[in-house]
Amino acid sequence: MKKIIGIGLILILLIVGVSFFINNPIKNNNEVDLSQQSVDYSENGISLSMPGDWVSAKSNSNETVLAVADPDYKDSAGFNSVNVNIEKKSNARSLQSEFTSNYNTLARNSDFNILYMGNVSFNGEAAMEADYTSLANNQTKEHKAIWIQKGSDIYVILCSAPESEFDNLVGTFDFIINSVQL
Repeated sequence: MKKIIGIGLILILLIVGVSFFINNPIKNNNEVDLSQQSVDYSENGISLSMPGDWVSAKSNSNETVLAVADPDYKDSAGFNSVNVNIEKKSNARSLQSEFTSNYNTLARNSDFNILYMGNVSFNGEAAMEADYTSLANNQTKEHKAIWIQKGSDIYVILCSAPESEFDNLVGTFDFIINSVQL
């Protein structure tokens, strides 16, 4: 009987040990999966949290005050095709006016397809959201834009990714959006 209990305890310890190593694999060379960690990033008085493997990025827009990107996604021109840009429009008209004007203009361009426009909440404040696709350089990208008014300034948090990858990145984009402090 003692022998059976001893073998049973050894088997239990063996199963627990194997499951530990399956759930906690040993990393070689102190390798850490940065995509599973978050880091805080600040620029121009704006802060956010992003995955640890994302980097600061440059934007072609003069209104961009902060840009971050996933360096694992490059388009054919070598630019990051998965990114989050925060733009600032100073001395803007009302949020509704700027939002409507912007998307009315996009809707007249056949390279853009508006998927959704509506009201949302951002940090407990009224905001607006637009989801749309764009076609440039033979690549279709999907975008999620959150528009927020703060005083006389309007901020746009623009999340972009290739259309084929967008759904896989929604959780990451929402994590970043929810962490933004203006």
